[in-house]
Amino acid sequence: MSEPTISFIVSVHNCVALTQKMIQTLFDTVNLAKHEVILIDDASTDETPDFLDSVSDKCRVLRNSENLGFSKANNRAAQTATGDLLLFLNNDLELAPGWLEPMLELEKSHRKVGAVGNIQRNYATGLVDHAGIFFDLNGMPTHAWKNRKRLPPHKWSERTAITGACFLIRRSLFNSLDGFSEDYRNGMEDVDLCARLKERGYRLLVSHESVIRHHISRSPGRHDHNDHNSNLFEERWSQKMRSYGSREWASQYFHRYARYWWRMDPKLAAKALWMLLRFRSA
Repeated sequence: MSEPTISFIVSVHNCVALTQKMIQTLFDTVNLAKHEVILIDDASTDETPDFLDSVSDKCRVLRNSENLGFSKANNRAAQTATGDLLLFLNNDLELAPGWLEPMLELEKSHRKVGAVGNIQRNYATGLVDHAGIFFDLNGMPTHAWKNRKRLPPHKWSERTAITGACFLIRRSLFNSLDGFSEDYRNGMEDVDLCARLKERGYRLLVSHESVIRHHISRSPGRHDHNDHNSNLFEERWSQKMRSYGSREWASQYFHRYARYWWRMDPKLAAKALWMLLRFRSA
């Protein structure tokens, strides 16, 4: 069988220097001869439009006349995509050689894969920022393995959700789910999509062999709608996600504070220990 074609989709709003670096690392690390890059400018007001013009011979450039936010911009770009796979990338990433192949291998070699993510290190600290997402006892999402120096063990893991900052999914599957929910704005769209994938029995995998760097939440307005996004997700999904939290939270609580054990809440630590002992004896 021929290798799948990929549509790399990058939505951009300002931060032209970060976008330039991200696109350069994409060009440097991926042979794009059989693939396509779609850049969608979400009404940038800095020098971003000029930069996108300069790479328009290598990329397809779309432009929004107003700032639509993550969901609408990426959905619009996905509607024009032709690749078998969609790979959504934030414009504040820096990609490293060999980052793509492990993600593609996971997508190809496992059954019922909904989406594939990877390890993202915080650019400023070098610590892990993302190795998948787990849910707490209230059914709300939290990044796994956050602020750890070392990578998680093994080559990959299965998680309940993954971030949309670097998100690989089959185009046909993405379209069948009507893409990212446009009820959110710049937050929780990715976790909502993962919840819908899990509801349909799909798996979310994270490659530990694909490691990139992330400047994290640099786009203007990134956190302006946090309360609305969290409240909407809680209303739609927290009840269902609590079942995952009851299985995931205890071990992840200790993982999260492994380097900062003195910051643990004694009551939460005791509860997590009790849950782990109960599950072990069950």
